[in-house]
Amino acid sequence: MFPSSRSLLWEGLKLAARHPWIALGICLLGTGLGGLAPLLMVKGQLGTNPPIESLFFFLALLPLDFYFLPRLALRLDAESNGQARNPLEMWQATFEARWLKAFAAKVLLGVVAGIGAILLVLPGLLVLFCFGWAPTRVLLRGERLGEACLGSLELMRRRWPQALMGALLVLTAGMSVEYAAAWALETHRPLATPWAELHSPFFWAAQFLGSAVSLWTSTCLLALYLRLESLSDSAPFTSSSEK
Repeated sequence: MFPSSRSLLWEGLKLAARHPWIALGICLLGTGLGGLAPLLMVKGQLGTNPPIESLFFFLALLPLDFYFLPRLALRLDAESNGQARNPLEMWQATFEARWLKAFAAKVLLGVVAGIGAILLVLPGLLVLFCFGWAPTRVLLRGERLGEACLGSLELMRRRWPQALMGALLVLTAGMSVEYAAAWALETHRPLATPWAELHSPFFWAAQFLGSAVSLWTSTCLLALYLRLESLSDSAPFTSSSEK
């Protein structure tokens, strides 16, 4: 029987709290990286340009999203799962061997889904729906991209209602917290310029909260994947080699 989707939020929190100092470090790192965007705006004398600043935010947070959060996810998986494809005693070496492949898989998935969304929204959503777990499988199970895509498709074929409900719950909860914080900041402490952002403690608090939410949603999605994988009766996809 599949556990309640609502308990995913608590499971993700418990996973994040398993290593509190690492979690705190990730939140502080995300706070500092988030501050690079207004700093670059000020240093580059770009004035107030929200689209450019949003691009800087995206680029500045790439190390968090594509290295540090996956690193923690692989470690938590090794501690929770004990699979031969991610042994606890070798998790650091395993991560270094796989993270770049997982990064490439995530970028490729985003590009394909983005093209589908531009042409028509539904194809982009279908790509994410069918192959959204592929980067996770590349990272956690060491599968090649083709194997990971087939594994993600098979997992969703067998468990799509639970996967869809769980993912929607996690993403909705995370976005709700971030939008509430952004609304409160804009309503009560509007920051009109990048210079004002750099000198506002509310801006830095919002960056810390955003990093904490990113960490939380990441561990919640990990908990969801581990649930789906443990309940799936599909044959495991075995990586033939890992170079």
